Parts: sequence; C-alpha cells; structure tokens
Amino acid sequence: MIIGIGNDICENERIRQVHTKFSTKFLERIYMPEEVEYCYSKKDPIPHLAARFALKEAFIKAVSYGTLQSYREIGLIGLSGKKEPLILGEFKKQCDAKLVKNIFFSISHADNYSTAIVVLEK
Repeated sequence: MIIGIGNDICENERIRQVHTKFSTKFLERIYMPEEVEYCYSKKDPIPHLAARFALKEAFIKAVSYGTLQSYREIGLIGLSGKKEPLILGEFKKQCDAKLVKNIFFSISHADNYSTAIVVLEK
C-alpha cells in the first residue's frame, strides 16, 4: 500500500549560487559526506548536488515531516552503480512510525534542472 509520494524539481543554478555563497557551510548543513564525495568526483558537481537536494525535498514531502536536520538525515549513497537511500536519526523514526517498508525513488538531472520522486510503501 502506498503511504506517501513526494516530488521535487530544483534549479541547478540556485544550488550553484548557494554553493558559491556558502561553500563548505552549505555542504555540511545539507549533505552527508558520502554524497559530497560522490558529487565532487564528477566534472561538474552541481547537477548531482541539485538532484540530491531534490531527493531530500521529495522525501520530506512523502513523509510529511521535516526539519533543517532532516536534510543531513536523508542521503543517497553509493559511488558507482545503483544508489541506495540512507535514512537516519529522527527522520528514520518518522518513517518507522509510518510503517515505511519499501522506498522507491528516481532522480534525474539536465543542464538547468534536477528532479526527484519518492514513493513510500507500507
């Protein structure tokens, strides 16, 4: 049974501007270290950072819960091949309280936009 759906689209330029302005502070506040490592292994990390930001937003919408800390509690890990979501802390407690058993997601990015969708199943 589907218990949550979240969708988000992010302008890559917005992430580029925030990253330029706040640099390390932005990365540490929003992303897990594994995500930063993966994104920075790419020629242009911005679309990859934007796609992960969209994924975090989509998760927050699907669960109907989120705080500033939630961004660091939701991650997409894996350096090659299939990526897996990693949910930690209070956000994981919220998922457990909603009896989330399966998480389906998709991310995509192009020159100007990145997008993500999350479907939660009980």
